[in-house]
Amino acid sequence: LCTPNSKSINSSLVPEVPSSLISSPDNSAPTLHSGPLQSCPLPPLSSLYDLTVVQATSPDQFQIVSYSQKVAYAALISQMTGYYDDLSNHTPVTDDHLRVGSILAFRDSSSWHRAKIVRVVNLHPLAVALKLVDQGCFKACTSPGDLQPLADRFAQLP
Repeated sequence: LCTPNSKSINSSLVPEVPSSLISSPDNSAPTLHSGPLQSCPLPPLSSLYDLTVVQATSPDQFQIVSYSQKVAYAALISQMTGYYDDLSNHTPVTDDHLRVGSILAFRDSSSWHRAKIVRVVNLHPLAVALKLVDQGCFKACTSPGDLQPLADRFAQLP
């Protein structure tokens, strides 16, 4: 999960680049994901549901993971790390990929995660704030080598 390090960031302190300066992502590569990730179905009201709270921001804002899906999330991170550690799978990240709401793969230490851009501070040199969508924490990215367009195979929630 998210651990404190030099890349952690409080997103409310990061100014956002106006959207007029950022263009839409390039959708020409059919194997790359575009658009939002699908949301998980919620269990019916009054049913029991085993879950783990992975991030609590306030009493009404928190992120959960189904306890039964923890193994699937770990497998997803392992598969993404294996895929993106192979440099032959890398695709250049262009300015078109770097807009608020874009979902990308992000390298944090030695593993790759799915991340949503929540703020663009600067494109050149790169400075973006990300939310790791499966962990719920926020990170800063200043290295273009730590970002890759998300391959479609990793767009499905486990």
